[in-house]
Order: sequence, then C-alpha cells, then structure tokens
Amino acid sequence: MLIDRYKLYIFDWDGTLSTSTPVVKIARHLKRRYDVSYIKSRGRGEYTAEKTRYREKSRHMGRIYSFAYWIYSIFYKPSLKPGALELLRLLRKKHKKIALFSDSNKYRLEIEVKKLGIEKYFDLILSADTIKKFKPNPTGLFETASRFGYKKSECIYIGDMASDVFTARFAGMPSCVVADGVDPYGILKKAKPDYLIRRLETFKESR
Repeated sequence: MLIDRYKLYIFDWDGTLSTSTPVVKIARHLKRRYDVSYIKSRGRGEYTAEKTRYREKSRHMGRIYSFAYWIYSIFYKPSLKPGALELLRLLRKKHKKIALFSDSNKYRLEIEVKKLGIEKYFDLILSADTIKKFKPNPTGLFETASRFGYKKSECIYIGDMASDVFTARFAGMPSCVVADGVDPYGILKKAKPDYLIRRLETFKESR
C-alpha cells in the first residue's frame, strides 16, 4: 500500500490538502502559468531561474498581501479537502513523518494551518518563501529530507500540479499527484508522476 511504502510524506498545501480560497484562486489566475512541455523544454535551471525572477518582481507586494489576507482571514475559515484529515490521522497512527512544503506565502500558510488546528500532524512546515527557492526547484525537498536524515527514496512528495511532479523528479524523489486539485488529470498524466490518483480520499487505498 502507498500509505505504508515511505517513511516521510511531504505534502503540498493549496489544492492538495486544502481547498483553494477565493483569494488564492484569483492570485493563481493572475500568476504566470507554465505547461508541461514548457518545463521540459527549459529544463530545471532555466525554468527555475525564470520563475524566481518573476517571484522577485512581485515580492514588493508581500507586506500588502499579508495585511490584506489578515483582514480577509478574520471572516474566512479555510477548509480541508475530503479525506485530508483522515489521511493525516492514519499516517500519524502508522508513525510516519509528515511534512508540508508549499510555494504558499508563509504568513498565509501558518494562519490556515493554525485555524484548522492541524499543526500537531506536521513534523515540519516549510514555505518556499523562507528559503527563496520556489518549485520546481528541489531545494525545499532536499532540505526537508535532510532534516529527518532520510534517503530520497524513503520520501514522497504529494501535490496537485505538474510542477509538483517536476519538483520531486528534480529532487530524485518519488511523486504522487491528486487530480482533484488545480491541474486536471490529463495534464498530470503527461507529467508522468510515479502515482496518479483521482481524489485525495482514495490515497489510503492506493497501491
């Protein structure tokens, strides 16, 4: 079973464990998008360098974004996707290590995890903001695995976008993507993940 195969389960946040908020959905529409063929043609170095430059241009909006989200979060309660809490509980019961690595703004990520009361399930929460290396740059996965002293083959990265597959691949780590997030099944299949499941709810039964 997939849930027994690895020692460290590293999750993406938006679209993987949590449902995307209206603010996140709007932000994603405004951000530059890259398809699978683009990532393949550019390779890791050029693609990640371009994405980092794009992020840096937008960084001056960080404080404004954090303040706006703080106001929004007063009225909005984030939610987990169906099956997410059960999956975290089961992994914890099986004594697996659980980490969160996301491109999400560190401020927002911490607020949402805290509001949902699920901090206790994570052994590590890491935002790409804190290391200034955004997906598909594999630095976040390297750092996460090293903190626990695990080999890359003992870890798996779970996401919902093609870029999550490439992040894991560039890290030499197995990948799993769920097709009930941002990218549809067809795009995820083209990225060739190690595991592709239709819904997060079925993760615990996947092989």
